[in-house]
Amino acid sequence: MGTLVIYAHPKTQGHCPWILKQVELNLKRMDEEYEVIDLYKRGYNSVLKAEELYTAKKYEVSEENKKIQEKIKSSKKLIFIYPVWWGTMPAILKGFFDRVFVARYAFKYVKGVPIGLLKDVKALVFITSGAHETLSRIFQSPVKNIKYEILRFCGIKAKVVQFGNSRELDDKRKNMINKKVAKTISRFY
Repeated sequence: MGTLVIYAHPKTQGHCPWILKQVELNLKRMDEEYEVIDLYKRGYNSVLKAEELYTAKKYEVSEENKKIQEKIKSSKKLIFIYPVWWGTMPAILKGFFDRVFVARYAFKYVKGVPIGLLKDVKALVFITSGAHETLSRIFQSPVKNIKYEILRFCGIKAKVVQFGNSRELDDKRKNMINKKVAKTISRFY
């Protein structure tokens, strides 16, 4: 498979849906095979169960999450699209990482040091924030969290594109997003 798009935003109008639309248009334009996993639309259960916790002796991975793991490994390219709420990703996406990017699949510890196991995968991340562009650049914890503490931890190299001031989507913002998404995707491929 080509690219796996993980989308974490409720069905509304706004910046994230517009970014998803532009990502899809650009992938189609490039004849890139892709699949969208819309976490809200599929009603993804983000609650980690005790038997799924990797510190359990024999933890379980659900069939649904095993299928997603296979899609990730076979795609080699991931695109994440989500808003920043309260300084981080939506809970549904955090639960996705907790349940899919598990030990012995995404990482392992060797003498207490984490080793990423998804080194053949690369990611592009589009995040939106209602904060002013300047504040979005100053407060980088949402970028560092996804890029280093999650993806790099698992061996994935990532490029993060942050859209601040994402409160009202007018034609000027749409045009800016269109150009930025097209430019970023062309460089990513």
